[in-house]
Amino acid sequence: MTLPQIPGWLPYDRVHGKHNTVAGTVFVWPTLNSPELSRSREIAVYVPPSFASAEGAGRKYPVIYFHDGQNMFDDKTSYVGEWRADETLQKLAREGRDVIAVGIPNAGEDRMDEYSPWSGKSGFRRRRVVGTGAAYLEWLLDEVKPLVDRSFPTRMDREGTGTMGSSLGGLISLFAAAKYPDVFGFIGAMSPSVRWHDYKIVDLFEDWSGPRPRIHLDMGGREFRGLYADARRMRDALITSGWTLGTDLQYVEDRYGRHHEESWARRLPDALRFLLPDDGAGLSRPSD
Repeated sequence: MTLPQIPGWLPYDRVHGKHNTVAGTVFVWPTLNSPELSRSREIAVYVPPSFASAEGAGRKYPVIYFHDGQNMFDDKTSYVGEWRADETLQKLAREGRDVIAVGIPNAGEDRMDEYSPWSGKSGFRRRRVVGTGAAYLEWLLDEVKPLVDRSFPTRMDREGTGTMGSSLGGLISLFAAAKYPDVFGFIGAMSPSVRWHDYKIVDLFEDWSGPRPRIHLDMGGREFRGLYADARRMRDALITSGWTLGTDLQYVEDRYGRHHEESWARRLPDALRFLLPDDGAGLSRPSD
């Protein structure tokens, strides 16, 4: 299969070499600047097998934006192990669930600041964070998303746009839903740091008004003490605000799950099966 050339985007092997663990087709935009965050980074985009086939002609795909993107597709670029998102997406494509996935790398040492919506002391160690989460999401919507939308056959409606992450990546995903409810129609929050800044994210959802995205929320039984209770608190806030388990909310407690990419990778297939449609054409179920 001959892949089309997309101006500015390079095949994954051209950027990272052939010795990688990527499955399927991933394109790379080598450097995208962020004036809001005073840094730049590469953007990786997975496309489903039908993308370059006759089957995909004229088709628009739903899109999911993954945080901690260097951990999504390639063990070589990961700093703690990969989610095997590409392998999962290849498998789901065979089931009829096609999606374009965007991996946005984190900010390294500044990760806590970038995924924190608020400034101040937080976390288990009460570390002071600057709280540039809002600026990060502005960059995602003002720079990353337009680049992806003009380069690939994406759906640009709310029901076809989602975001997902784990830990603080799960927190910023939930915050994205609250800050931009008209943009994101599905949210994956794995082991989210809902305790951050005294449960402010829970407060936002308790006061929810407007369209509700589909949400996958989970937690592992071998994570830090008290996190089960935190996840249940978030779940209960969602239910109180109108979400319904099994309809627009999936809640999972993974008894043996750790706070680690291996556990998130294991839970990813069923999370995406809940969030994504069977035919890959977009979310078909009502979100509110």
